Amino acid sequence: MGKKPDGAPPDRTEHHPPLKVPDSHLHPGPGSTARLRAMRLAVSTVFFVTGAAFATWAARVPAVQDRLDLSAGELAVALVGLSGGAFVGLPLVGGLVARYGSRAVLCAGMAVYLAALAGLAFVPGLALLTATLALFACGNTAVDVAMNTQGVLVERAYGRPVLGGFHAMFSLGGIVGAGAGGIVASAGVGTGPHFAVTAVVLCAVAAWAATALVPEERRAERTAEDSGPLLALPGPGLWIPGLVAFCALMGEGVVNDWGAVYLHEVTGASAGLAGVGFAVFSAGMVVGRLSADRVRSRVGTTRFTLGCAAVAGVGALIPIASPTVLAGFLGYGLLGLGMAAVIPVVFSHAADLDPERPGPAIAAVSAVGYLGFLAGPPVIGALTESTTLRTAMLVLPALMATMAVLSTRLRRR
Repeated sequence: MGKKPDGAPPDRTEHHPPLKVPDSHLHPGPGSTARLRAMRLAVSTVFFVTGAAFATWAARVPAVQDRLDLSAGELAVALVGLSGGAFVGLPLVGGLVARYGSRAVLCAGMAVYLAALAGLAFVPGLALLTATLALFACGNTAVDVAMNTQGVLVERAYGRPVLGGFHAMFSLGGIVGAGAGGIVASAGVGTGPHFAVTAVVLCAVAAWAATALVPEERRAERTAEDSGPLLALPGPGLWIPGLVAFCALMGEGVVNDWGAVYLHEVTGASAGLAGVGFAVFSAGMVVGRLSADRVRSRVGTTRFTLGCAAVAGVGALIPIASPTVLAGFLGYGLLGLGMAAVIPVVFSHAADLDPERPGPAIAAVSAVGYLGFLAGPPVIGALTESTTLRTAMLVLPALMATMAVLSTRLRRR
């Protein structure tokens, strides 16, 4: 049988493989719609909790740095634990999801994630901060892969795209977590009570959500051979979606770390306005994720991803062509809008390529994508040293053009 391009009219039998859950949860009948809605709400809640927890840490990094009296270099060393822990955990988590199920991995990962969040407020020095950040990142990685697997299962049950909405909930959780962090910081609340109370509250919310997560087939009788390898590495069919994720996450990493700097140094924006630029980018991400599912269901994965790359590419070019504050805001908004839904779409695509083991597929694509997230900021720094920041930011439209080309290579099984 030939392979069918993603841009073809939606075919639900091909686009959404059967959901491997107990039959009683999918048979039509009284209450079946309510069960689906409950599972969707539970997964949405997990995404929100995950975003809020990470934003809680991110909003109080300066307070942790001040408490431990860390220099900028020492803080950079600690943050290596964050990125290193995330990257090392990705291939392993996919195998765990295949072997034990996404719900079990999600619950265990969430416990580690939130316990580490509380611990970050009490570490006595750089070494333990680095180790705790690595643990925090490992827990986050487990939750990330497992909750995206849950999201794919819900998407299959609905028979239409819903994963973009889940990622919007992550962004909204980040906004709430960062906002709460700013409020408590302004009120003079220390990181100890802030992190501890937040971890307890989020743990209670996540525990409630766990009771309604998607049930999976029993895996107790599966052997290690049946579950596949513990390490999930990209197979031949996953390299293209992985490289699409690489381009998207590299672009996101560049905007995260250099976007405000560009506005300040190149367009002449004040420090406050430069910060607003990142907020505009984040708002574009939320809007893009909230609208992604409806658009993708109408146009298909290939054309949707091409459109995302085009919108983001235009957004990347605007501040370079016209280095003004207004052009920067417009460009960042379009960048956020264009890049918002690429990752959920690629995760859904990867899971469809291996419908029996979506967790390892998502983890493998995440590992390739995360390399881009790590590589982007230092690449811009190195280019800036030899040219100018304005020239270095041409990396962004180049990434979007590459993503557009790669998206035409996405194929279904």
